[in-house]
Amino acid sequence: MDKKIVLYVVIGVLILGLLVLTFFPNMIYAFADAGKSVENKCAVPAGQTEEEWNEHMSHHPEIYKDCL
Repeated sequence: MDKKIVLYVVIGVLILGLLVLTFFPNMIYAFADAGKSVENKCAVPAGQTEEEWNEHMSHHPEIYKDCL
């Protein structure tokens, strides 16, 4: 019985993580860029257009305040 509960919790966490990454795909960049220098942090990553990147940075002004 306890193994089923643990399995359900693990599956639930995985599904929740996939949903969050699906609806907020640029969230990974925000966490990855939190400790970078201004030049590296403001550069447009591969696979992103400049417009998409500027929109993403505008959603995280506390992280990208030097870029905006």
